[in-house]
Amino acid sequence: MATRSKKWYRSRTVWTNLVMLIGAILASEAGVDLEPEETAAIITVINLILRLFTKQPLEL
Repeated sequence: MATRSKKWYRSRTVWTNLVMLIGAILASEAGVDLEPEETAAIITVINLILRLFTKQPLEL
C-alpha cells in the first residue's frame, strides 16, 4: 500500500514549528529569558507529540 504525501503547507508540524520560531523571536525581543536548554526541551517535547500524529510524508 503506497502512502500518499501531502503538501508542506498542510503539515501541522511545519506550521507549529514556524509559530514556535516566531514565538521565540518575539519572546527574545520582549525580554523573556529562557535558557537554551529550556527552549530546546520545549521544542523537543512538542515535536515528539506531533510525531505521534504524523502519518504521511511531505511533498515539497
